This record gives sequence, structure tokens and C-alpha cells, in this order.
Amino acid sequence: GTSVDMAFKSALAEIVTEGMIEGYCHKFTGDYIELFRDFEIKKRKCGKGNSSDSFITLKIPVTFTDECQETLNTDLTTLVNKSTYKDHIFWKTDKVRIDLPTFETFFQPACDGIVKHVKELFQSPKVKGVNKILMVGGFSESNILQDVVRRAFPNCQIIVPQEAGLAVLRGAVLFGCNPKAIDSRIAKYTYGVATNVEFDPEIHMESKREIIDGEDYCTDIFDKHVEKGEELIVDEAQAERSYLPMTHQQKAISFSIYTSTEDAPFYVDYCENIGKFEVSVPVGVDDRSVNVRMIFGRTELTAEARVVKTGEIMPGQFELPEEEKI
Repeated sequence: GTSVDMAFKSALAEIVTEGMIEGYCHKFTGDYIELFRDFEIKKRKCGKGNSSDSFITLKIPVTFTDECQETLNTDLTTLVNKSTYKDHIFWKTDKVRIDLPTFETFFQPACDGIVKHVKELFQSPKVKGVNKILMVGGFSESNILQDVVRRAFPNCQIIVPQEAGLAVLRGAVLFGCNPKAIDSRIAKYTYGVATNVEFDPEIHMESKREIIDGEDYCTDIFDKHVEKGEELIVDEAQAERSYLPMTHQQKAISFSIYTSTEDAPFYVDYCENIGKFEVSVPVGVDDRSVNVRMIFGRTELTAEARVVKTGEIMPGQFELPEEEKI
């Protein structure tokens, strides 16, 4: 919705210059806000389906007209007639009338972006069979956006609740009263552990080569546990991954937990380290492997390391990124 506001602001700036708009915003902040508040109302209500009027009428503060005259030494009608909006935008005292096709162009970038994003989501196997689209948020009340979405997805049922702008807020309140109402979420990040693997010159960077106990290893490998986009059920353990100490004398393994915005990062470089924990391993036994699994709570990530030989479990707790919390 804010991109529609920016498109409208750009149209005004083309008529009266960007400098005048910025100056007016600082000098008459209250009136500037009121102008865009009226635009917000018209933005939600206008559309081919709800009015036979081919123009959208906005109330313009008197201070805007006066400031334009004082700053640019000319009236708004003259400025409009000199712009590309001649015959499309008409100024009359404290009102401006914008023809519907021009008004709809303010929506095009936002609508195109939304349709593109939803189409990309429908390419995922995870949404196979989905035939309903629920539109919430203030911008969802726009008849223009609703019409664009319906035309773009003719085989889907488009659901727009009453007062869609309050739907998200109401959901947050309901969740606050009953946190268990949501027991799963979609991972916004990929989660993994930094590890070392046998060095392969065909696929590994030379700068990552390190000799450990006489063997060549590649360091800083991102070993993925959870991929971005996977469903995470609250407090349900993910699959285990197995790790071994690097040397016979090693008495502990340190596990560093990383997140990434990529689906499958190769190295932990440019990934976010959210913490680490250490696990003691037995010495002088055949099986020294440690299995690690991740458990996602509502605000915390628990990484459990299980020493296979002894069955001992060592937990490490980390705060989840804000976007991942529920």
C-alpha cells in the first residue's frame, strides 16, 4: 500500500516539483498527513466495481494551494496543464479530480509485485492443491487490488474478510490470549551447523583447506538442518545429523549454529552466527559420534547433542531471530 502512496506523491511532485512537496511536508505536516489520509480512504474504496463515477475526487488543503502559489508563483491549474497529466487531473479550488485510469496507474507497481510474488509461491510443491487466497491488511480493502488478484488467479477463491485492515491485529490479539492457537510456522531462514569435511579440490576453495591430524579438510562448511520454507511444528524435533571429532585425542566438539537467507548455503561465510555450545566426547572407544537435532520453540531454538555411546544429551539454547518468533 505504501508504494501506491509513493506513486501518488511522485505524480504530485511532477506537477509542483519535489522540492515544493518536501517543503510543504515540513511546513504544514498536519495538512500533509490529512491529504494522504483522504488519499488512503479513496485508495481503499475506489474501483470499477463500486462506482459509476469515472473520476476520483480528493480534498486538497487550502495551505497546499497557497504554498504552491507562493513557492512557484503560479496556480495549480496552470501547472497541471503544463504537465503530462493535462486532461487527466483537474484542480478546482480545494479539490482535485483524477480520472480513474490515471488513478489506477498508481496501483500498478504494487499490484504487479503482489501478483508476481503469489505466482512464485504457487510454484512451490508445498502449496500444491491450494485454491483459496485470503487477503488481509489495509491494502486488501482496495477494490482495484481485489480485481487484479481475481483476474490473475481465476481458479482460486478470493476471500476478503470484513475490515481486512484489522484482521492481522485481531489475529495478534487472539494469539496473545491463546498462544497455542498457532502450533507451526514456515521457517524464514535456513539453519545449520558449521563443520569440516574431507577436502576436495574440485569443489572446495583453497583458502578453506586446513591440515588436521595429517589430513586435508575443508573448514566452515554449512551443514544444513532446516531449509527456509520448511514447516516447523512447535517443540517438535527435526531430523538428527551425525558428527565426529576431528582427532583421536579430541575430548569435546564445539557446535556453532548459523542461519542464512539462502536455501542451501555452502559455507558459513555471510551467514549469521546465533551461538555455539560444546559437547564432551568419550576417549578410547570405537563409537565417538554425536548426533545433533534442532527443536524450535516459540521464541527459542534448542539444539540437542546426543553422545551415541553413552546416551548423554547436552542441550544448547539460542534466541530465534525476531522474524521467526511466534
